[in-house]
Amino acid sequence: MIGTVFAQPKARVSGSFTRLFDTPNTVIAALVVSTCVAAVSGYIVVSKALPHLASVTEELASADAPVRPVERPTERVRPLLAPADPAVVALGFTDPGVARGTPGTLAEAAMPVAPRVASPAGSVRLIAGRPSIVPPQRPELGNGLVQLASGLSAARALGLPGPVARPEAPAAPVAVAAVASRPEQRPATLSTRAPVLEEAEVVLAAATSPEDAAPRPRLSDPVPPRAGANPCSGQLARAIPRRPGNAAGGTAVMAAVGNGSGSGRDDALVAEALRGNIPSHLRELQPVHFTGVVGGRQTQITICVTPDYLAIGSDADNVRVPLGLPAALRVADAFDMMLPTTRMVDAIYAQADVRISPSPMPPTSAMSSTDYFLRHNATVNGQFARAGARGAVLVAGHKKDVVIANRLAGAPGRVAIYGWHRSNGAPIQPLSTVHGEYYADYSHGIRLVSRTAYVNGRAMNLSGLLTDSQMAGLLNSDGPLTGTTVRLASLQ
Repeated sequence: MIGTVFAQPKARVSGSFTRLFDTPNTVIAALVVSTCVAAVSGYIVVSKALPHLASVTEELASADAPVRPVERPTERVRPLLAPADPAVVALGFTDPGVARGTPGTLAEAAMPVAPRVASPAGSVRLIAGRPSIVPPQRPELGNGLVQLASGLSAARALGLPGPVARPEAPAAPVAVAAVASRPEQRPATLSTRAPVLEEAEVVLAAATSPEDAAPRPRLSDPVPPRAGANPCSGQLARAIPRRPGNAAGGTAVMAAVGNGSGSGRDDALVAEALRGNIPSHLRELQPVHFTGVVGGRQTQITICVTPDYLAIGSDADNVRVPLGLPAALRVADAFDMMLPTTRMVDAIYAQADVRISPSPMPPTSAMSSTDYFLRHNATVNGQFARAGARGAVLVAGHKKDVVIANRLAGAPGRVAIYGWHRSNGAPIQPLSTVHGEYYADYSHGIRLVSRTAYVNGRAMNLSGLLTDSQMAGLLNSDGPLTGTTVRLASLQ
């Protein structure tokens, strides 16, 4: 039919061609022809654009995919990356290799080797990933430990030494009878707990070895321990009257004075002391040494003190008696003695043959009563009995001291108290003048010091040493005593 149409004249064909599309067959034929032409054209376009589209798709996929760090090739995998490897030759490029830097190079450690991807153009793109985390090399000793564990038999393992048990704390010191040798200094590392009634008593009665007997100065007080023969002559206590044969014991005297307090009781106790009603061991004065450089030369001052605090009664029945300042000075003056300074109190404690822990009682309004005196005295006697202490040895730690100090010159009508050392050598009571001069409670004690002292073995007046600008520094914490303080201390 088509051939017939093309065979007709031109004018006729023009009219017939228009009518030709009115038939269904003609329309179908035209659609088939146009579909074939479109398919051919599309194939040509797609075949030309496909390589470029694949390259773009590959780039987008490489950008969106998570990048995994590639571990550094080691000597074992290095041959796989050699140029002669067929897998590498198939990629169409030669591996230039990675230059091996020196160990510890920062750039090499921070930047791992990136994978190489061949693009259509044959160029090489390096896609950098996150720096790889290289674990530290196993220590050389590790293999040895593994081998040791692998070759360890059960019998050998059982034969190896086991853990050593922690040594037990040393036992509390045992009471030892005092002997002629002097004790070691109290270690500064002992307990610093506040004193309580249950605190263990501390007893230092004798050195146990030559090494222990060597002087070991305390950090808080550089006073050396006592050594050598006692230079304190019995003549220094000649002013103390002999005890009358009819003198009452301490218990009877305390019952007679009643349970009051103040100057009335003090007067009765002073009267007993001045008639010699004191234990005999208080007459055996004990030496306490001070050493230092005075005027460019080494100097030693020795003072002589009563071995214990003032007590009333016999050796078998006596009571330590606290006194107010006026009463204490009256007894000291009558016995040709003085009250100690704060530094003397420290030295007495440091060089004592026996030291016990303080035994405080409840602080109530009855602290000044005679009943409190008796109860505390019984407690102290029990402590010394357990320590094996006897008379005529220097003892300390059981009372505060009534002292002389320059502070008294500016605080008329007051009493100065200091001491009651804890087991670490620190006093419970710092120097205080808060109480009136007639005040005395169970914790106070009256320690007496002879007015005769020895400087490098030569007898001298203690009052003169305490006012000397050079010597006083060894005996008193606040320097030379003023004239007012000395007159107060000696009732002059």
